[in-house]
Amino acid sequence: MKKIILTLFISISFYANAQLTAYHHAPAVGDINYSTYQCDSTLITVGSGGAGQVWNYNISNLNSLKNYTVSASLNAAYNPADVQVTSGTDNTLYYKSNTNKLEYYGGDLSLNGVKMNVKYASPAVFAIYPMSLNTTTTSLTSGTVNITSPITTTQAFSGTCTVLADATGTLTLPAKTFTNVIRVVTTQTLVASVASVKLQYYDYYSIGSAAKAAVLSVQNSTVTSLAGTNIQTITFVEKDYELVGIKETQKPSIELSVFPNPASNFVNFTTTSTEVAKIITFDVTGKIVATETMEMGKVKLNVNNLSSGVYMYHAVDKNNQVLSTGKFNVNK
Repeated sequence: MKKIILTLFISISFYANAQLTAYHHAPAVGDINYSTYQCDSTLITVGSGGAGQVWNYNISNLNSLKNYTVSASLNAAYNPADVQVTSGTDNTLYYKSNTNKLEYYGGDLSLNGVKMNVKYASPAVFAIYPMSLNTTTTSLTSGTVNITSPITTTQAFSGTCTVLADATGTLTLPAKTFTNVIRVVTTQTLVASVASVKLQYYDYYSIGSAAKAAVLSVQNSTVTSLAGTNIQTITFVEKDYELVGIKETQKPSIELSVFPNPASNFVNFTTTSTEVAKIITFDVTGKIVATETMEMGKVKLNVNNLSSGVYMYHAVDKNNQVLSTGKFNVNK
């Protein structure tokens, strides 16, 4: 019993001391670009806050791929923002970041059919670093919002932005578990004469990973105008999340060749490592579709019975410890 209590205490202490820094959070020029998929939100509930939480989400119906690029801000209208994050011609966000603070100066928004462009004179403070459990900051915001659809108007707005690191714990998605996660809740209000907007984002970050993007993001928006109130929830998952922060759950990496990729009949796995015992293959929902035993560093996976699409694999040892992970495509 004492051992169980001690283990629980250590676990909770570990999560409580998890910190999110600018190095692993704030967008910066030269960052690796990333992509997200929109996924089904109906079975995802954000759950309670606090230390040692466990989130297990069986994400499905991946669609609406967005590819994000990070570059220096060249738009003088958003000074003093120095970084822009872009995922299309009508979707650019502007930030100013340093090692201590991340400020948001606005950009493009599309909410429940309402398209707008927001410029902050007084920016929203998205982070004061480092962020750990129960870290919170509130900033007063103001600026102008240019609505282009369904009506065209430019309005002054005022509002608030509150950011709270409300939970830490373990996040399990199909084919990958993240053991050191901090959840950041960002709540913004924008109040203008023609409408008010409330945005609440639950972002799950894997501490220690190379990716600054949230692994999972649940975004709630409420738009209130003369036409009524419209509420929407959208969930996004990092496209290559199964490769994010892989050092969290595996031994030192091994060399594993996977070919051909894409494949139509067979996929070959070869390695010089003597530790690999099996190759386990998952579909995008996390369902195991094949388990093959490695013999003399080689195995051939028959994909004739698999549908076209993306599949993930784990190379594991005899104790089911993950040694390597990745993905391949089936194209028929």
